[in-house]
Amino acid sequence: MKALKEALEKLRQTGSIGLEDFRNLKMKDIEQLTEEIKQWCLYGNGKPERLGKKHKEH
Repeated sequence: MKALKEALEKLRQTGSIGLEDFRNLKMKDIEQLTEEIKQWCLYGNGKPERLGKKHKEH
């Protein structure tokens, strides 16, 4: 879970993460990260600071 938090924080700060970051994640964490990215794309308007924030479902 620590690697997932670090990847999310790096994505928030820089707007991107590298393959090395994915390599450090477990499969379950990768699935969770991709779900976060999907939600971010839908509800966060592509703003890195909104990544990982809870969203309101419509």
